[in-house]
Amino acid sequence: MTKLILVRHCQAEGNLKRFFQGRIDSDITSKGREQIAKVAEVLSAEPIDELYCSSYQRARKTADGINLYHMLDIHIDDELAEIDAGDWEGKYLTDIEQIYPEQYSNWNNAPAVFAAPNGESMAQVYQRVSNALVRIISENKGKTICIVSHGCAIKNMMCFAHGWDIDSIQQVPLGTNTAVNVVTFDDNMKPTVVIENYTDHLS
Repeated sequence: MTKLILVRHCQAEGNLKRFFQGRIDSDITSKGREQIAKVAEVLSAEPIDELYCSSYQRARKTADGINLYHMLDIHIDDELAEIDAGDWEGKYLTDIEQIYPEQYSNWNNAPAVFAAPNGESMAQVYQRVSNALVRIISENKGKTICIVSHGCAIKNMMCFAHGWDIDSIQQVPLGTNTAVNVVTFDDNMKPTVVIENYTDHLS
């Protein structure tokens, strides 16, 4: 059995100020640093063998905090990056709702058909991160793997982990910053969701 621990990055400036981060490399906040300490402590007893994250500093700093208890070589993998939101990036959510009403409605109510203007569609994100998970699990069978990634990316990964296609993504809740998910994979690569959006460490 292979165990996957999926962690959303800590609070970053975009989360605090309510603008769409996407591929913007926002720095983390003071609250984000506190969240890192808490999630790192929760995962300190986990026998993590491999640690992956995207290159964006909000993910890397979260992974660095977790790694204080494990001292691993961190694998940087931008197939785990957040959705490329194109023209939305850097814009406040309140402005996006006014400027792009149809796409904003899809983002909230029909994410399976969402496509970022001059960016990625949700279907493209699903394919990208699903392929990344299959590759990472295949390369690390029998190990415990921790991946630090981003909200929309993890939502797609969890949709895949449930065994659903992109049409069911609205059933997957968006986890808050440093929410933890646990998925196991058997020898045939069949996933089982064990924990979804664990946040007790933030209480």
